[in-house]
Amino acid sequence: MNRSPEILVVDDEPGIREGCKRALTRLNYAVDLAEDGAVGLRKVQQKQYDLILMDLMMPGIGGLDLIKKVHDIDAEIIIVVITGYATIETAVEATKRGAYDYLPKPFAPETLAVLVKRGLEKRELRLEAQRLHHERDQRLLELAGEKSRLRTIIGCMADGVLVTNLERQLVLWNAAAVKMLRLSGTDEPGRPLSHYVKAPSIDGGRGPGLCPGVHFRREGSSLDEALQNILSSKDPGLAMISQEIRLEDPELVLMAQMASVRDERGTLLGAVTVLRDITKLKEIEKIKSQFVSMVAHELRAPLAAIEGWLDVVLSGAAGEDERKKEAWLERAKERAHSLLALVSDLLEINKIEAGKVALKMESVQVADIIRKTVDFLKPVADRKSITFTIEIPDTLPTVQADVQDMEKLFTNLISNAIKYNVDKGSVTIETTVDAHYVGFHVKDTGIGMAPEHLPRIFDDFFRVEDKRTSKISGTGLGLTIAKKIVDSHFGHIEVKSRPDQGSTFSVYLPYQKRTK
Repeated sequence: MNRSPEILVVDDEPGIREGCKRALTRLNYAVDLAEDGAVGLRKVQQKQYDLILMDLMMPGIGGLDLIKKVHDIDAEIIIVVITGYATIETAVEATKRGAYDYLPKPFAPETLAVLVKRGLEKRELRLEAQRLHHERDQRLLELAGEKSRLRTIIGCMADGVLVTNLERQLVLWNAAAVKMLRLSGTDEPGRPLSHYVKAPSIDGGRGPGLCPGVHFRREGSSLDEALQNILSSKDPGLAMISQEIRLEDPELVLMAQMASVRDERGTLLGAVTVLRDITKLKEIEKIKSQFVSMVAHELRAPLAAIEGWLDVVLSGAAGEDERKKEAWLERAKERAHSLLALVSDLLEINKIEAGKVALKMESVQVADIIRKTVDFLKPVADRKSITFTIEIPDTLPTVQADVQDMEKLFTNLISNAIKYNVDKGSVTIETTVDAHYVGFHVKDTGIGMAPEHLPRIFDDFFRVEDKRTSKISGTGLGLTIAKKIVDSHFGHIEVKSRPDQGSTFSVYLPYQKRTK
């Protein structure tokens, strides 16, 4: 002990009290005295003692009762019974009550000193054991808390986590892994990884610029084989294996990254696998590839035509005929114009999808925009003797929209109604109003479309290819842009069409009801 031991002597004989104090003070012990059990109990309540010398036979609270009351306050206090009536029975009873030892009266100072020293050593051992026990409990509590935090973190991860031991048994997983591997409620840890992931992986390849120690498995290797390689490899450079895997669901593609787990001494303990759902990324990659292919195809045709007409002009095939030269150059110009329109539409789609188009939303009367658009396109309609019928009431609700977007939207729809119409046909524009949407319906009496073409009508570059449409120019992106504009305004667009009976494009835009 760093401090002087605190000792209390409880005895109703003044000579015993004073004698004990003199003997123990010489040994540098701090000694307090109490003339009976009641006084001794109050002192124990007020101060912490290491050892108590206690008489059994005292008025008021006797020694045996005092032992229990003292230990209720501090169970580690060493109690030595001093009595002039020492018997086997009293010794046994005092020990049962919690006394450390007993000292019969009269006793020599040397005997007292030895017994007190041994009792204080016992006290110190008890306190040390208590401290170690508390530290152990605290560390167990901290460990349990750390495990709980670790499980919480792993459980909240969006990526799947699998932990396997040296026997390749699955010992831990999280909720994301359960979802990805389609595990059922009956699946429990302890089974080999191959029980859960049986399908072979697809080609992972090895790309440029990869970190050292990261290996991509090729087609034909399975996740279980990768785990075996990780656990059996003696190559310290094999730190991680990464590969794509497919399970029973053919549409689900996972990227698995596996790494070994070692302790602070470098001993291999197992492996951890992180699963990431890359299905959407693969779909985007496929769509991107298809889009690039379509763009290349659509750009090649007008460029080839322009080059062809220019070659004809430069070859001198027209001789001195300026009219032929002018006609050929005019055709080249037309194809250049269609090429510029295609590029413009592509840039428009890119801006919409990238969110770079800042919508200036305001209260718009779409009927005014439709009338202006009809006036603008009327000269084109007159060339085919197409008539317009506009049936829009004056009480049509306004919508929150971007004016420029509305102009692009209805220019696309009305120009299509003209281009794909028959000579001396008609275009009718009507409106409807329900509880939530204002509907704008552009009807034409044109060539129409077959039912199998309707699901793809809003796809990029899609155009119905037949004899009647082969001479009609277009980029195949107008309706794609129209749908994206409608979607950005929280509306929807529909189409109804039958061959030789015309088409109807319906745009529904939400409006806000006026409150009275």
